[in-house]
Amino acid sequence: MNLRSMITLVAPAERYRETFLRAAQEFQQEGLPWWIGGDLELAVRDFGAFVTKRLADAQRRTEAQVPKTHLWAIAGDEMVGRISIHHELTPALHVEGGHIGYDTVPSQRGRGVATEMLRQALPIARGLGLTEVLLTCNDDNLGSVRVIERNGGVLRETKVPGPGRPLKRYYWVSVPTGAATPRGSR
Repeated sequence: MNLRSMITLVAPAERYRETFLRAAQEFQQEGLPWWIGGDLELAVRDFGAFVTKRLADAQRRTEAQVPKTHLWAIAGDEMVGRISIHHELTPALHVEGGHIGYDTVPSQRGRGVATEMLRQALPIARGLGLTEVLLTCNDDNLGSVRVIERNGGVLRETKVPGPGRPLKRYYWVSVPTGAATPRGSR
């Protein structure tokens, strides 16, 4: 059985503490702890509070922050990636970030994890009321280019978002009908 067929997107849950912390450590060793939102200390200290905060992001709205659904990709009992869906775009997300962002645990890359996460996330985005989603990636990130294009991404623009910034690609993906919801906990 291949890894892609084993992946399930789930809502953050306390039962995934150990596998989440192992994944976070891999990202941190690679220099990519940013997606945790600066909350790695909270995750280590009080994982229940960390999960509660992640789940609350789906309802949280401030002047700078729109609601965002966090999902974890689980294969067996191991976290293999994470994906998040912004329910709408801010001006900043139009420039960088888009509706959907994802990361594959470094030791799981090259196995189709990101492609499968995005495939499963698109119907969830539809359930949030989105009919088309923006995904951005650096022009030289060929892995993300493949993931987005395999999921129907149409390149609409390539530009430098600001001084000293790398060239970015801006893709739009039509979201399929038929809403899906992530599993709460398995």
